[in-house]
Amino acid sequence: MWLYGLFIVITMVRISLSKLDLFVDSQDVKKLLGVSSQLWYVHNGTVNKYALGYVVVVPPQVETLTFRWQALEGWTMPYNLSVHVGNREALAAPVLNISEQGLVPTRLSTWSLRLTCTGKLTTQVDVSITLEVPMTTSLSDLTTLTVLRKKICLRDSEVGADGVSVEVVEARHSTTVVYITLGCLAVFLTVVAALATFNHIRNNKSRPNIGRRGVGNRSEGRAVSTRSTQNVPNNQRGGAEATGGKNSQSSLSELRRSPQPTNTTTATTTTTTGSPEPQYTDPRQGDVPAKLAGLSVSQDTLQLLEVEQEGTFGIVYHAFYHPPDQPHPTDVTVKTVTESSSEVQRTVLLSEGTMLAGLVHDQLLRVIGAVVTPPESPPCIIFPRASQGNLKRFLQGCHTLVTREVVSVGVQVLQALAYLHSRLLLHKDVATRNCVVDDNLSIRLTDCALARDLYPGDYHCLGDNENRPVKWLALESLTHKVFTPASDVWSWGVLLWEVMTLGQQPYAEIDPFEISSVLRQGVRLAQPINCPDELFKAMTFCWTTAPRERPTVDELILYLTNFQQHLDRYV
Repeated sequence: MWLYGLFIVITMVRISLSKLDLFVDSQDVKKLLGVSSQLWYVHNGTVNKYALGYVVVVPPQVETLTFRWQALEGWTMPYNLSVHVGNREALAAPVLNISEQGLVPTRLSTWSLRLTCTGKLTTQVDVSITLEVPMTTSLSDLTTLTVLRKKICLRDSEVGADGVSVEVVEARHSTTVVYITLGCLAVFLTVVAALATFNHIRNNKSRPNIGRRGVGNRSEGRAVSTRSTQNVPNNQRGGAEATGGKNSQSSLSELRRSPQPTNTTTATTTTTTGSPEPQYTDPRQGDVPAKLAGLSVSQDTLQLLEVEQEGTFGIVYHAFYHPPDQPHPTDVTVKTVTESSSEVQRTVLLSEGTMLAGLVHDQLLRVIGAVVTPPESPPCIIFPRASQGNLKRFLQGCHTLVTREVVSVGVQVLQALAYLHSRLLLHKDVATRNCVVDDNLSIRLTDCALARDLYPGDYHCLGDNENRPVKWLALESLTHKVFTPASDVWSWGVLLWEVMTLGQQPYAEIDPFEISSVLRQGVRLAQPINCPDELFKAMTFCWTTAPRERPTVDELILYLTNFQQHLDRYV
């Protein structure tokens, strides 16, 4: 009996001495997230709850998830392992290369999970990997570790050789059908040509004195008239009806802009008068070392306080900043990354965190300083502290906003965009998560540093290993990666919808992989409850498919200002 008791004691001691390492190797993280860094779930027995809460998207071409683990202190540790799949129609039963029960090895080892799509659906499938281990002194008290994944599955007709979605067009017509079609087309063109010749002769006889200039003027008038009837997007979820058809267009005349050739961030276009369109640039691609040279401050000037937000790699702190030339410390917000962050993550933080450095505007969050020494420590970017914090989080905790406040928020963000566009800069990620709010609902547009980490549900990787805010992007940005001031306007329209709905998720019911197809069909966000028609009309015009048909930032400011004045008369 005493031997059995001794066995129990020894077992409990072994468990109390046992510690666990569980992580994803940097090579596998590179395939999933595009960064070369280890993703730790348990490090030396300490559980990283933020990493466990982060849902990693698994691209279509990745079918095997690999994990590394080790029981430390030389003692093995029993485990239970299970996998739950949210949609068995899209994803086949997962296959583990180890048993569901066993002992964690004392040597660093690898185990894997195979996720094979059925090819029946295009969707994202929730996958939960649950590991139970006794990390306490009690055999019955198990620690449950749940690792979350979203596996992207594509229909067989949409998968190319490399696993990336492609458009497949089946040739269903026989040669005979093609010949018949070409023959009919030839007859049709002949008839059209004959009718055109007859009409031309008749017009010349009835109006022999009409010159070339008169014909040109009439053609131009017809083109303008046709374009004006196509300006309102076809909102299949309520927007078309809400805009009110042609009557709505006349009430939005100040939002109309004369057509101009669409320019991209990489090419110069020329107008009909021969003058080139301005070149807009991405401030993230500026000279980061030059910016840091004017922002660098000593680490001694910064005192980190409590954590305000934390992701897998990024952390936002409330801090005190006390430079030598100031008598008292000031409240600031600091963005930084973890000690285990990779060089790529630190570089991205610096490039995105300093994208607005050197720009001064009341509606832009300026950069106060940056701590970049010693080089082995994570860099810190210092910003003025906003009393109400991030706008998205503020809205989600807010009871209500009156229309006047919604308009005020929209105008302030537009003023920030107007300033950026006047400096030939594009933001490319306009959303409430990239704004902060102060007392009296004072709004400032910010950089997008750490946004992908802190708001992973707002960004999606569509098989191209690039996380993008797909439900905020203009159609041309989503499909062709073309960014212009007009694409910032589209995103602003989504931001205004966010403000009106108190931070709801846009297109929540639509799969990210379907969003471009849905937008091409004319579907747009529905009119929020209690949203005035005039305000929703401004949103829908921002979501017009053709960039040249969207209102400019200045036109939107004018329209909303007039709308605000109209409200003040009667409210």
